[in-house]
Amino acid sequence: MPQRYFLEHINQMITGSDAHHIKKVMRMKYGDDIIVCSEGRCFHAVLTALEPEVTYDIKHELQRPNDLNITLIQGIPKHPKSEIVAKYATIYGASRIIFTEMNRSIAKIENNPNKLTRLHTIAKEAAELAHRFDVPHIEMVSKIEKIDLEAFDIVILADENEKSMTLEKAVPMVNTHQKIALIIGPEGGISEVERHRLINQNVISVTLGKNILPTEIASLYVLSYLSLKNS
Repeated sequence: MPQRYFLEHINQMITGSDAHHIKKVMRMKYGDDIIVCSEGRCFHAVLTALEPEVTYDIKHELQRPNDLNITLIQGIPKHPKSEIVAKYATIYGASRIIFTEMNRSIAKIENNPNKLTRLHTIAKEAAELAHRFDVPHIEMVSKIEKIDLEAFDIVILADENEKSMTLEKAVPMVNTHQKIALIIGPEGGISEVERHRLINQNVISVTLGKNILPTEIASLYVLSYLSLKNS
């Protein structure tokens, strides 16, 4: 498969780190095929020049698959676990990732644009690797209470205290018209106060099996299940 690049605009020119990757890492040449994506659309293209600028011509547009709309609400973990979340949640199909402080969070939300830029770069590279049509939006929210859970059709909470409600029981079917949210607690899980508050908001608590999963990979269990249900 041709190498994929997410660009700000489809304007027949590639600059910056993507141009460097094409010339110095991939060592591409005139006439090589690539895929360029922007704003949820991807195109098969062919390189027309590498010097002085990397340019391309569009061959045809690719058909976008019917992906699910899944927001991962992740209790912020310690560094570098947030980078693991950004990478693998992207590969496994999250369309949006919200890092938020929860009662047992050790790490804190900081107003650090460089950190968000770093996480977006990781997600972009993961989206290219996974041959996605878009890069998930990543944001930081200071408290989970500030997230409007009523905006979602289904909200799933991974809860180590839940023993009987499986994903199969809780979400037997999915479709691309639904807005789905998945809440994963930080290291140490969710507190009793959070558990009761979320349940009172009609959040569905589910078990992810008998083994306790690390916070940075727990979402992959649910994202894999939902992806298979949508296949």
